Amino acid sequence: MPKNNPFLIDIGQGLSIRIGLPTISSWKTRERPKKAKQGTIGFNFQTSNLEYWNGSNWFAAPMVQLVS
Repeated sequence: MPKNNPFLIDIGQGLSIRIGLPTISSWKTRERPKKAKQGTIGFNFQTSNLEYWNGSNWFAAPMVQLVS
């Protein structure tokens, strides 16, 4: 799929609704959402980690660059 293409939702009878590209929230560690809902995902650009809130704790998945 070419970069920056919109997503289309088929609503039937040959009609569709155009929606924007999905985005992910980003923050620094001190700027994490204060009242995050369980399942919140975001990118911490201070630590370069993808973070997940399980309702009690933030879990980090380090983003690594694969070298070929």
